[in-house]
Amino acid sequence: MAVKNSDRSSERLGIKLAVVIGCKIALITVIFFLFFGPETKTDQSAEAVSARFLNTPSVVNTVQGQKQ
Repeated sequence: MAVKNSDRSSERLGIKLAVVIGCKIALITVIFFLFFGPETKTDQSAEAVSARFLNTPSVVNTVQGQKQ
């Protein structure tokens, strides 16, 4: 029995949809790890926060690992 043309087109449509959805999931995963990965987390200690708000050079430099 021959396969109908509409069956072939719906099969191709299903494959195309699966590929597009797979690419979107992969892209969202990559973006998530780029922006929310462990390397992007900043120091949230009280000293670091106060140094940013008070902007005192001695405290800022010691928090960032620089010595005067």
